[in-house]
Amino acid sequence: MSQASQRSQSDLASAIGARVTIRLREASGGFRDIVGVLQRFGAGDGELINSKGEALTFSESEIAIWREVKALPDRAGTGAPYSLRINELEALSDTTWPADEINEIGKWRLRISDGFTMRANSVLPTGAAPYGEPGLEIRRAVEEVTEIYKRHGLTPTFTIPLPVYEDLDRYLDQQGWEVKVGAEFLVNDIPAEIAATSSEFEIINSDSPSQEWLEIQSDFALERIMRNYPATYTEIKSQGKTIARGRIATKGTWSLATRVFVSPEFRGRGIGNLLMRAMMSEARSGGATKIGLQVDVENGAALALYKAMGFRFHHPYTYRVLNNAGAK
Repeated sequence: MSQASQRSQSDLASAIGARVTIRLREASGGFRDIVGVLQRFGAGDGELINSKGEALTFSESEIAIWREVKALPDRAGTGAPYSLRINELEALSDTTWPADEINEIGKWRLRISDGFTMRANSVLPTGAAPYGEPGLEIRRAVEEVTEIYKRHGLTPTFTIPLPVYEDLDRYLDQQGWEVKVGAEFLVNDIPAEIAATSSEFEIINSDSPSQEWLEIQSDFALERIMRNYPATYTEIKSQGKTIARGRIATKGTWSLATRVFVSPEFRGRGIGNLLMRAMMSEARSGGATKIGLQVDVENGAALALYKAMGFRFHHPYTYRVLNNAGAK
């Protein structure tokens, strides 16, 4: 083995966490290339995760040459393997809309609150496919979930990011769990310069929801959960009346928009666009360069608005519920 080759392979250990392409020698005399995020390298072998979320292992003796793949600009919904990006966005949602209580079954997060929102009252799998690593046989893990949620007087519910946990989704379907909501996770980049001004409407940003902000959709029951994480609450007013509002929370370079609403009588006048630009401007000033939001697949008007603003589909998810659980 040449000194240059030895040096190259030794340097590979310094690239852990980076995206690399490695050319491997095959026993037949040919070569094959693997590309992904390097997870480990040492003691004669290594592992990377490719864009499909698959773990690929290789031995040190197979390496012919390697190089680091220089990162492209940090655009929303690109870069890391798809499965890791999905988990990053679901963690963003989980963190910025925190449940009152978290129980854990392996790498399943059982979020328990007061029953008013499915996000804060559902199981989020966070481990590896196919089932998210509950640490128990799948049948027993689901039984424990059912028992815990029943004990709290809540409907047993799973949040299932797809396609990562499609096997879990299929299993629950076979066990009689029904799809309550199907939704899309959309993402977008926040421009460095984004204007949100209006000569007709007043824009108000606050670090807490006003009485009017809460009243427009009777969100008083959600106030405690929303206050569990710092956020900006944006209102659009017309002649002193709140006609649109939304919440945006930031974590690192990501922000998440929630509770976006425009009064029906003011729709079709560009107010939704103005509201989103105001929220994105606030997020940008807080250090975010990317934004995500979640939309019910049946909300065609909202999907059309966001996609017209440049939002891109990232992944779907579903809420599955056990309707015969006797919950409130």
